[in-house]
Amino acid sequence: MMRVTAVEYVTRHKMRVSLDGEPAFVLTDGKLEEWQLHEGDDLDDERSDALLAFAGREAARAAMELLIRRDYSEAELYSKLRQKGFNDRIAGQGMAYVHAYHYLDDERYASQLVAGKKGTVSRKMMTFLLQQKGVDDTVIQRVIDDAEWNDEDGIRYEIRKKCQSSGELFELSEKDRQKMVQSLMRKGYNYSDIYHIMRNFVDVDL
Repeated sequence: MMRVTAVEYVTRHKMRVSLDGEPAFVLTDGKLEEWQLHEGDDLDDERSDALLAFAGREAARAAMELLIRRDYSEAELYSKLRQKGFNDRIAGQGMAYVHAYHYLDDERYASQLVAGKKGTVSRKMMTFLLQQKGVDDTVIQRVIDDAEWNDEDGIRYEIRKKCQSSGELFELSEKDRQKMVQSLMRKGYNYSDIYHIMRNFVDVDL
């Protein structure tokens, strides 16, 4: 037995349904009317199971609509489903669906991000960005290693944005060179790598 403890508007045409005192999912007013749900209703086991199965399908549909627009990490997608009003159990049903059909793959997602950022950010920054997306550290390490990441390429990329030639780099004042070094270190690059690249920078690098 399950009780509908609240039905409340969240937008003009969407209602949040709470079951047994916990917000459970959000339905359009049309779907709510189809299910004939009202605050205070007691649902028998058969109706409860059918309603939860339906809500799970709604979560799966919402997950698919999000993934059609762009890739998400598992943590990001779960967070999006919770933001859409699905509780932990029902959001989990949506996640299980996309997992079962291999629509969600953190390693593939991380590989795509790494491919897009390689040579433009530091390994440290790339690791941080993936951690912010909720990707597991083991997956991050494996994907970056597989990409044969080289921070020196990123340092050259940053220098090229500021200097048009090796001569221009070498003509920088000591103060400006130090400012460049500090900027690169703040972006996660190692001092020894920065020093090596700046000391051996040639026009071919541009």
